[in-house]
Amino acid sequence: MSGNDGDTAAGAFAEDFEGPAYSRELWSRATDVGSTVTVGRSRAEQAAGQIARLAAAIPAGERIGSKDELRKLCGVSVGTINEAIKLAQTRGIITSRPGPGGGLFACDPSPLSRMNGWFRTAADQDSAFNEAVQIRDAIAPLLIEEVLRRITLADQDALAEHLEHVRRTRTSGTVSDFVWACWALHARLADMGKGVLLNTLYLSIMDVGTSYVRTELETTPPEDVDPSPLAEVMEDLVDALARRDNDAAIDALRRTVPTMILRRHTLDSPS
Repeated sequence: MSGNDGDTAAGAFAEDFEGPAYSRELWSRATDVGSTVTVGRSRAEQAAGQIARLAAAIPAGERIGSKDELRKLCGVSVGTINEAIKLAQTRGIITSRPGPGGGLFACDPSPLSRMNGWFRTAADQDSAFNEAVQIRDAIAPLLIEEVLRRITLADQDALAEHLEHVRRTRTSGTVSDFVWACWALHARLADMGKGVLLNTLYLSIMDVGTSYVRTELETTPPEDVDPSPLAEVMEDLVDALARRDNDAAIDALRRTVPTMILRRHTLDSPS
């Protein structure tokens, strides 16, 4: 890793790396993007996550508590808990009942609501990150098969341009620039498949990974950040797609794990 990278690695990443991979604008600021994880979550979003976990731990229809009880539990202001409750109600997690014996009650949300809630609260959970990687590995053959069936010379040129941007940011950009370039390449790859559900699921999983890395980098010294392994996997992925090598492309996709840039995760990984 170059001196320029090292000077800005963890600190710049934690400050600059603020959004998911759908666009540069979203990447540069905290935002809520529908069914995907919210990066740089607000206090209301965090409180809504706490409420979701409470609701998930009890049967549907059971009372969670009053608004004031939840406010004290979450340690937030009246305005913040009002916003958090509104978020939880919108997502089908809880419902409110007025009058004596009223309060906030757990709902039995639809499978889609449960999935959306999982993505929103997954950013700082080790188990959620690991599960997201497992799901990504499972759908990798579907995505690659779809991409190789549709890939054109123009698509190859676009991937090559993205890869060149990865190389430039690897040598002269900040860590946030580099990781953005890698995920922009993956977003372009997903878009080539044209499958809306598969595309959305894949990008949502990418959000979980990048959000998790952002959290990890807040406590990672600059000298423990190394983009090289991820940069090498990007090269392998684009090369395999250019050669129409299905197995190699799947392998490269599965080897793309955002924590590769953290030395301690690389050392902890099984050989």
